[in-house]
Amino acid sequence: MQIKIISNISDFKYLEEDWNTLFSSKNNYSTFQSFEFNYFSWKYDLSKSKNILSIVVLHEGNTIKSILPFYIDKRLILRFINDLHADFCDYLTDIEIDFDEVVKELKSKFTIRYFNLINLRTNSCILENKLPNYCKPIPSSEYSILQLEKGVFPDNFSKYRSKQKTVFRRIKKINKDKKHEIIDCNISVFPVSDIQILRCEMIKLGLRDKNFLPSVQLLLIEELYNKGKIILSIVKTNNKIHAISFVIKDSTQYLTWIDMFDESKMINIFNYITLITVLSSEESVKVNFGRGVYRYKLLNFLPQSLDLFSLQIFSSKWQGLKCNIERNIIQFLRIVYEKFKK
Repeated sequence: MQIKIISNISDFKYLEEDWNTLFSSKNNYSTFQSFEFNYFSWKYDLSKSKNILSIVVLHEGNTIKSILPFYIDKRLILRFINDLHADFCDYLTDIEIDFDEVVKELKSKFTIRYFNLINLRTNSCILENKLPNYCKPIPSSEYSILQLEKGVFPDNFSKYRSKQKTVFRRIKKINKDKKHEIIDCNISVFPVSDIQILRCEMIKLGLRDKNFLPSVQLLLIEELYNKGKIILSIVKTNNKIHAISFVIKDSTQYLTWIDMFDESKMINIFNYITLITVLSSEESVKVNFGRGVYRYKLLNFLPQSLDLFSLQIFSSKWQGLKCNIERNIIQFLRIVYEKFKK
């Protein structure tokens, strides 16, 4: 097995066909492992800063067997490409990888303070493959899923009692004057101007900060929409859009990735209810609420919560201790800053 490091965008683009072949070989990958998500994340965003592309490719002869979509950020931390906006991270492979060999190869080519690999599901390739003894996955976050049989929502989910169903009926009644629709690239062009208007409204209302949905992320989302990987769940009255959810459509599930909404009462939950109603009326469906277990999702929809893990690889115990202290200090300062802002 030979190891090659891809460090420029032209070689990155050349990987597309092999990347898509590996991506299609298993059904447990998410859109976050797709070529489009990684390539356009790098092209539109990460390449603009002092980051180093460091995609690891394992191949036998002319056949690519594994692709590990890494980059090194300006602090010399090795990460998955666009890990902050990827609910689930992983690499692509159809062989068992000895990760220790990958670590040694990367350290021989680059200066790396440490490896920080986050948002790993239990069935991710990286956790199922051979890890060195110094790699210990730790729980770091959660995500939640709702498995529904084909039928009439909410009656097609046995855990819902009369209280939940009453809440759903009340929310639908509050928003009975609004229209829900699901669009994709075959139905409509990407509604950039409507999204920008709603974004500005959310920031003005204090529902999101000024860094929410920057132009580079919107470019990525538009690319994914045009490739058929994202659908939009929209609530509106006439030409006024009150809520939009960017929903990633994978082979086995729908993932509600990013939500936008105005100050209309219960509008985001109404969008979820109507989306789930439509999806589960057509087939048995898994709705993935994504990373972060939010109280309103748990209370209203009773999804199953599952762990996400992270791997951190340091050159020494002292370096690990130092980095953890730095991280805790930064987190503390952010909390103080947010409280001071209020």
